[in-house]
Amino acid sequence: MTVTKSLLIGIDVGGTNTDSVLLNPDQLDDENRGVISFHKSTTTADVAEGISNAIGSLFEKQKECNVEDVLAVTIGTTHFINAVVEQDKARLQPVAVMRLCGPYGKGSFPYSDFPEGLKKIIESYNCYIDGGHRVDGNEIQKLDENAIIEHATKIKELGIKAVAIVGIFAVIDKTHEKRAAELVRSVIPDGQIVMSHTVSGIGLLARENASILNASISAFAAKIIGSFIKSVRVLGLTCPILLTQNDGTVLTVKEALATPIRTFSSGATNSMRGAAFLCSKEKEISGKSIMVVDVGGTTTDVGLLLPSGFPRQSFAHSVIGGVRMNFSMPHVESIGLGGGSIVRDRDGVITVGPDSVGADIKTRARVFGGDTITATDVMVATTDGNSVFDVGNMQRVKGLFSNSYIEGYEAVVKSKLESVIDRMRTSPEPLPVLLVGGGSFVAPLTLNGASKVYRPPYYQVANAIGAAMGKLSASIHKIERLDSLSDKDSVIESMIQEVTEEIVNKGGLKPTVMVVDLSYDPIPYVEKTYSFEIKVIADIDYKKISLAIKNFEIEVMPAIESRDSEEKKSQAVYKDSTFGDDKAKHSDEESFDHISYRPEVNSKREWIISETDLEYIRIGTYILGCGGGGTPYPIFLETRNMLRAGATMRVINLHDAPKYAEGEGKFITVGFAGSPTVADEQLQGRELQDASAAMFDYLNSKPDGVFPLEIGGGNGFKGLYCGSSTNLDIPVIDADLMGRAYPTHSQILPCAISDEMYLTVSSVSDGNGNDFLITSAQSDVYVEKMMRAALAEIGAHVGVVNVPMSSKELVTMTVHHSLSTAWRIGRAVKIAHSKLEFEKLPALILESVGGSISGLEIFKGKIIGVEKKLFKGHVYGEVIIENDKKDRLLIPFKNENILAKVQKHGTQDWEVVASVPDLISVCYADSGEAVGTPEYRYGVMVFVLAFSPSNLWVDTPKALDVGGPKSFGPAFEDVEYKPVGKFVPPVSVIDEFEKK
Repeated sequence: MTVTKSLLIGIDVGGTNTDSVLLNPDQLDDENRGVISFHKSTTTADVAEGISNAIGSLFEKQKECNVEDVLAVTIGTTHFINAVVEQDKARLQPVAVMRLCGPYGKGSFPYSDFPEGLKKIIESYNCYIDGGHRVDGNEIQKLDENAIIEHATKIKELGIKAVAIVGIFAVIDKTHEKRAAELVRSVIPDGQIVMSHTVSGIGLLARENASILNASISAFAAKIIGSFIKSVRVLGLTCPILLTQNDGTVLTVKEALATPIRTFSSGATNSMRGAAFLCSKEKEISGKSIMVVDVGGTTTDVGLLLPSGFPRQSFAHSVIGGVRMNFSMPHVESIGLGGGSIVRDRDGVITVGPDSVGADIKTRARVFGGDTITATDVMVATTDGNSVFDVGNMQRVKGLFSNSYIEGYEAVVKSKLESVIDRMRTSPEPLPVLLVGGGSFVAPLTLNGASKVYRPPYYQVANAIGAAMGKLSASIHKIERLDSLSDKDSVIESMIQEVTEEIVNKGGLKPTVMVVDLSYDPIPYVEKTYSFEIKVIADIDYKKISLAIKNFEIEVMPAIESRDSEEKKSQAVYKDSTFGDDKAKHSDEESFDHISYRPEVNSKREWIISETDLEYIRIGTYILGCGGGGTPYPIFLETRNMLRAGATMRVINLHDAPKYAEGEGKFITVGFAGSPTVADEQLQGRELQDASAAMFDYLNSKPDGVFPLEIGGGNGFKGLYCGSSTNLDIPVIDADLMGRAYPTHSQILPCAISDEMYLTVSSVSDGNGNDFLITSAQSDVYVEKMMRAALAEIGAHVGVVNVPMSSKELVTMTVHHSLSTAWRIGRAVKIAHSKLEFEKLPALILESVGGSISGLEIFKGKIIGVEKKLFKGHVYGEVIIENDKKDRLLIPFKNENILAKVQKHGTQDWEVVASVPDLISVCYADSGEAVGTPEYRYGVMVFVLAFSPSNLWVDTPKALDVGGPKSFGPAFEDVEYKPVGKFVPPVSVIDEFEKK
């Protein structure tokens, strides 16, 4: 064998197994795929020992190779993600959260969407401190430095070392987070301080979640990474040590210590990247998308490998261990299934995982003489001599399990895998499935949804191969003012030059630099200002990167080398999963019966809202938002928190409203005006309470009921929020003024069907001491203009309460049963998930709003282009979607989608197939949930629905003028509205489910 001095070592340290490979990258096209030797061993509690043994074994098998021949050692680890997935309190440390938020976001508090077990481990101290910035960079409130010192002192007294600092719009202005970090370090000098702007982008809750996990794992990460360094150096390797990160590229040790969360999905990425090399000789799947199923000892990761050889990325939010985050990761779903998964028989019901014996499999599994039944035990017991199952002593488990036990086990494993594969698919067409990972023998070779199941050569170490072949990456983010949109090209060119210089300085080979991601988005309500982000990758210049890495190691190695024997003992890694506690609360969303669920409607015909109802309404309101309205997720969390704290929310039929009023009644509409992008970052405070108080003082009366201004997006929840027993404690009317979301406050039915001015009084508040009433205006349109003018000066996000309606006006001027409609849409999506009928999502959603009579699926494909610009606070733009036939759909939008037009492949003509006031909603193909206009990104797979609005929007010319194409400006004046269907009045949830 000819060995050159250009060898690479790839190592993947899993919770159960450590896989390693010695590669010659010059021989990738050979039959052996460049693999010189490989080794698989059980992950040891002493990480340094395990790495040393793994590398030593590689050279034992190929003695003609020398450590001097190695260019780099690249390590991927699932230690960190396993700690989160398994809710391991031995490896996760408590985190104190400091929100720099002024008066905002105290209802959607930290950990609001964490799983109970994980929350119990990590949550320790939360505080809200004056500070943070508005979208234009101005301070919400001056940073309260004394409060930071005070809270930091309390945190230190509690013995908490990890602190996550999260400032509103810190991504735009980092000064408050940086100053807060300085102050906290002055009190806790040995603390792990994480600033949220270093972790991910706009979207406060998701960024905060990522920051919390990053802080919680940081001490464990330092311990593990230190062990990596020591174990490699002890063997005499002087080459660079790199760690793989989520996107398939690598991090230096310095980068990994700062943000270990970026390695969370590196194991799955490594497996998919390795799979790209291993299956390159398979003609049947070459150039096709492949579902990669990586089964380890603890978890199974499933992702889609694109024809490019890189995994499909997650475009909106990533979910790890039940925690929702917003940084770039491969679109991978992890489930608790592996070779070490614990199998239990609970009164004849077989369960598999999610907890695992992990690296203790050789002492705890039955095949090795232990007393715990694992997936490996059951599979070995069924062996017919297949070498794949040659694990431990087969005689220890032979005949141990009954046929019914084995059948129950196989059914559970098959169901788990088929379920996760179905969730990851974007098409009903079967896909090739590639099984990799040391635990893949627990997976059956026939799966519904798979055209064929493959186990390639070296499948056991695909993750190590992927690690060895990593590239460098660098990214840049800037906020720039453009006098003209045409100036964007020069800004992009300048930024590409800057980020190219950065990656070359880091150790990238300049000729190989490639732009892999580029985006630019307008900053709402900040005139002519855009956010630019660019990411590049490059092959590694190993000689150049070596010096920088060695210099950093000189700083960190003395601390590792000087550990005494007691500290050395702490190299061992032990687990303490909350899943081992039968008393711990663990919910299984998949087991909930959405088909038979009945909402609670009491004898007074009041619909008492439950958490399940809120989840349905969350999904439905965003689909009804038609791209706009802002994500309802933050206000969903806040209202759910309110329910969990004992609040009650009562919804009534609008026809029952007179029973709750004296005389004609006073029923107010509530909502927010401003930018959806801002709403996701500057979370709701007391805007609606302050605006309500100002309105009641002015009118010298109190309201009898409340309902949302618009049902679409986050505003769809505002009636529930205000009407709850902990706020106004009044009934919530099942109605709204739009039946969807519209971009302007005057695009409501009372303005569309009445010749008289409706918005005679509007109360506005920013929740930060700035309140005002609009009591006089020339028209409803001028009320909107005054409101928008003020918005630009006070943060682009305000609460609004409109003049009350009478009970008669509720009947004649609203969209009836709109909360019921949102509920039905969300329920349809959840039922599709529970039945794994993802290909039926469009039809099921349409059925919930009236069926084929009311609308249709107008397109399905991939987003291939997005253009956005800003005008008077509104985001204008267009998105282009392309299907398999190369037909294209173009949707212009002004916060909300305006129309949809199709261009057939090979033609130049565009045909309008739907327009406002019809509802046009873009949904993720793999989940059925809405894609808001801020989430439009290249590569997202979607389907597009169009369905009919309330008949009140189309019955009169004035209504069409207010809500139709002409209302969106001169570009749409010539568009003739042609309905896609006929409006089917929704059935009230109260009418259907009342107790009779």
